[in-house]
Amino acid sequence: MNKKSSENRELRVVVELVLKDSQPMVSSIVVAELFGKQHKKVLRDINELEIPDDYRELNFEPTFRDVPGPNGAIRKEPAFNMTRDGFSLLAMGFTGNKAMEWKIKFLDAFNSMESRLKIPQVEAKLKIFKAKPEALKSLEGFVRYWCYLENISWEDGKRLVEAAVRVPDFYEMDVLALESAWSYVILCTTVVPTRFVGVDVCSEKDLSPVNGLLDYWAHCGKSSRIELLGNLCQQMNIDSLVQLPKSYITHAVNLLWKGINSESGKYNAVQKESY
Repeated sequence: MNKKSSENRELRVVVELVLKDSQPMVSSIVVAELFGKQHKKVLRDINELEIPDDYRELNFEPTFRDVPGPNGAIRKEPAFNMTRDGFSLLAMGFTGNKAMEWKIKFLDAFNSMESRLKIPQVEAKLKIFKAKPEALKSLEGFVRYWCYLENISWEDGKRLVEAAVRVPDFYEMDVLALESAWSYVILCTTVVPTRFVGVDVCSEKDLSPVNGLLDYWAHCGKSSRIELLGNLCQQMNIDSLVQLPKSYITHAVNLLWKGINSESGKYNAVQKESY
C-alpha cells in the first residue's frame, strides 16, 4: 500500500464515527489504533479519568467487541464509545506532533457529522451577543501562549478551541462560547492528567524557576510559601512537585505568574474583558 492510499484509509476510519441516538461517537478501539496505543492502555486511561459519574455516563458508553479465539471461540473485549466531549477529555493527555494531527482529524470528523445532522433551530427571544473584539483579542493572546506551552502552531491551537466550544470561526464567538473557550484553555494549561502524574518527573534543576517564583510570591504576596505550594499542587492534580512531569514545567510557571498577576489585579482585569 502506498503512502497516499494509507493516509486515505486512516482518514476514512476517522470519519466513520458511530451514531448512537443521533449522537456522533467514536470507539476507543479506533482511538487506540490511530493514536498508536494499546487498547488496554486506552481503557485504563478512560477508567482513571477523575470525572463525576453522571458525566462519565453521558460521555463514555460501555460496549464490547467480539474477538476470535482458538477453535472458533469468541471472547468479549470491553470498549467504550465516546462523545466529542469524552474524546476531548481523554485526548487532552495525548502529546506529540502526531497526536496533535490525529486530535484535529477526530474533531474535524465530529464537526463533519454534526453538520450533516443539523437540528432545526427553535426561535427564542433570548439574544446572544457577539463577543467584543478586544475580548477575543485577549483570548487569542492566551491561546497563543498555550500554543507556546504545548509547542503547537497557532492554527492548530485555534482549531482545537473552535472544536472544543463548537464554533466554526474563532473570531465569530458569542459571549457564551467565549466563556467556554476560556474555561477550556485554562484547564489545558492547568491540570496534569492522572496517567502522567509521577512520570518523567523534573529534576531539582528543572524546578528552579518554579521554586524561584514561589519564593518571590511568598516574599511579595499575602500567603506563605507552604500555602502557595499547596495551592499549586492542588490545581495541577499532583501531591507535590516531586510528581511534576517535565512536560508540565512551563504550565507550573504559567500558573504561578497568573496567580501573581491575579493578586495584583492584572489577570482579573484581562479576563473581565471577556464578559
